[in-house]
Amino acid sequence: MRRSALLILVLLGPMLAGCVAHVEIHDAVMGTTMKVEAVSRSMSKDELNKVVLEAIEAAKKADRLLSLWKPDSEISRLNRAKPMEWVALSPETYEVLVQALEVSKQTDGAFDITVGPLVELWGFGPKSATVPTELPSDEAVAAAKAFVGREHIVVDANSKRAYRDAEGVEIDLGGIAQGYAADQVLKVLEAKGIRDALVEVGGETVAIGLTETREPWLVGVRHPNVMTKLLTTVELKDAALATSGDYFNVYELGGRLYSHIIDPATGRPIANNVCSVTVIAKNCAYADALATGLMVLGPEKGLKLVESLDGVEAIFAWRTGKDAIEVKASTGARQYRLAP
Repeated sequence: MRRSALLILVLLGPMLAGCVAHVEIHDAVMGTTMKVEAVSRSMSKDELNKVVLEAIEAAKKADRLLSLWKPDSEISRLNRAKPMEWVALSPETYEVLVQALEVSKQTDGAFDITVGPLVELWGFGPKSATVPTELPSDEAVAAAKAFVGREHIVVDANSKRAYRDAEGVEIDLGGIAQGYAADQVLKVLEAKGIRDALVEVGGETVAIGLTETREPWLVGVRHPNVMTKLLTTVELKDAALATSGDYFNVYELGGRLYSHIIDPATGRPIANNVCSVTVIAKNCAYADALATGLMVLGPEKGLKLVESLDGVEAIFAWRTGKDAIEVKASTGARQYRLAP
């Protein structure tokens, strides 16, 4: 009997080891879509499902803290405070604010969370009801620029506080919040013992481990000109990916396209023909913010910056004609098996 039982266990061993629980849940947060996939080789599907649902709450918490659209969020409260009035922040909000300021410094201001007045001026802000019929004057651009720049935000690391130095300054963490939300979901999953997962919030993606079939997670990057076509695919493992593109919010005026990506230095929409930048890094919040900054910097300056950073790769696409684009990736990007 003992030998028979042992023989059965030996024969069943590989089958039992192959039992894998896989859960995929779709939800919505921050006004966009969210997807979480998780794989476990030790939990039941019900147990894994419970863990994923718990992790998703971390993204919704981030939304409650960081959203400009929620009047009771910490960022909304900070923007309502009087100039130079300290506002206490949660550790989470403070972390995102400081990281955003660091990316702004790293990109020499190309990524800027105070660019809101210029976004509004050019007709891309939440208060903009219609597409502009004429371009803003130089005087209007200069007036809006006066309230743009990371120097208008002061933080205190000891007390986790911050303030704005002028009434017209508005902080908008939308360029980093989705990546941060994805990071937070993954953080909960890892704390619960999950070693294989993919989290995507509004296209910003972070992945650890492998898929159910023990393959790297395959993530598609949208083609800037064709919504149903991929520019490339990326094999993602223990890394994050974020894309910034001009195709989500543009208008044409006087025969020229104007993008919602604003160059804080000029106060105007970018004019470097860059249509998308995808960043691969270890941290999704960082990849999210850096992708926007690289859109502003353009291929030459942007690739130079990326090549100087450890653990960061990027894929640039820029228009060379009406329907033609050119693509260039940083030196180490091929390690992610870009295709085609």
